[in-house]
Amino acid sequence: MMSIPKSGQEGAPRADPLASAAGATALVLALNKPVYPLYVWFLAESAFHLSLLTALTMPFYLAVWYLSRIGASRAARLGMVIVGIVDTLAIAFILGGESDMLAFLFACLMLAGLCFYRSEIWLSRGLIAVIFVLFVALEGRIGGPLMSVSERDMQNLAFLNITGAAALAAFIMLRFPRPWRPD
Repeated sequence: MMSIPKSGQEGAPRADPLASAAGATALVLALNKPVYPLYVWFLAESAFHLSLLTALTMPFYLAVWYLSRIGASRAARLGMVIVGIVDTLAIAFILGGESDMLAFLFACLMLAGLCFYRSEIWLSRGLIAVIFVLFVALEGRIGGPLMSVSERDMQNLAFLNITGAAALAAFIMLRFPRPWRPD
């Protein structure tokens, strides 16, 4: 029986650093899914029941993380961007336009720019263009939440989402590898 070398052993395939970063991002987002409703409960109680729906996308982030772990590099990297877009749009329509969920599209833009290699530049640029067009087309045009949310709670929810999008952007910038500049 042939044994597969473990990572770090001689002859073992090296992990793709971009897929690893995409997988780590997916795992952070998956782990945040059950916690987000707790934040909402404390900051915007009237939106709590709606926020429970946001956990429905957790399995998709776990699938991206799994793909990154088994070496399906391109699928994990592409999946991270696509799941991020779909998740953001779904939650924006659930929580309503005033929730500022579309701010997470900026993190998706970053992912579309960072998850791909130079040989995949047109895939990256295409995704960036799609995300930009989605933002421009939807900003200010998404209706209200699926259930009534008080005005004060919506303001708190918007603050929570803007802060969350900024935190995710910071995590992405800290986690994704930077190419070394030749001397």
